[in-house]
Amino acid sequence: MDRARRRKFGQNFLDVETAVAIAGDLPANEGEAVLEIGPGHGALTEHLLNRSVDLTAVEIDEQCVAVLNEKFGERKNFHITNIDFLKFDLQKFLDEHDKPWVTGNLPYNVSTAIIAGLMPRLHFTKGFMGMVQLEVAERICASPCSSNYGSLSVLVSAFANTQILRKIGPEHFTPKPNVDSATMLLTPRADALQAPEGFFDFVRAAFTQKRKTLANSFGRPYDKKKIQEAIELLDYPSTVRAEELSPEQFLEFYRVIVGEK
Repeated sequence: MDRARRRKFGQNFLDVETAVAIAGDLPANEGEAVLEIGPGHGALTEHLLNRSVDLTAVEIDEQCVAVLNEKFGERKNFHITNIDFLKFDLQKFLDEHDKPWVTGNLPYNVSTAIIAGLMPRLHFTKGFMGMVQLEVAERICASPCSSNYGSLSVLVSAFANTQILRKIGPEHFTPKPNVDSATMLLTPRADALQAPEGFFDFVRAAFTQKRKTLANSFGRPYDKKKIQEAIELLDYPSTVRAEELSPEQFLEFYRVIVGEK
């Protein structure tokens, strides 16, 4: 595959040993549905199919689709759709499959968008196990008061229990990326936050000036006086910063701001 095409689709291909290890980390049982995002040339696909799961692959690149059909097209447990996953009708798939697993070595350039879009529907699945850039995994799995904690951490942890499974160096890919990667496991929270519309926009706004105190980190359209009053009402320290609030505290804070509490 030519370099321009790999860059266009964010493609880096795993070596066999690492692919076997990652596939083995997916806790799917025989006969369960698995949705694989961006299978590429099928490094994970082959080992998942050998476990007799019912696998649906979503692949944007028609050249990869041709390779995958040549390799696996005769297997009854293999299905493929040639589409950008961000345009894939995920809800339709979830309606047609009972609690599937979602997996994939996500393209670096769209991994955050894919994870963010999956989170509100995670409770329809058994979870996500897959690979992203290490920096993204650390942000997703970060805890309050840590340097990596941000709006993405809040979004994901509002819906999921998070865990980094493996750190994977560039030497395991062709071509070698300039960054480290990691696999992570995201499973649905039994007590997922019931976040009202506008909540995650509010959280993103709180982190736009992360180094400032919460009272000063918001810009328009949020009223600074109302923010300060909410901080006092909730008995937060005047020096509190966005990175110190858990998802639950953010939701409590938001409800005060919008007058729901």
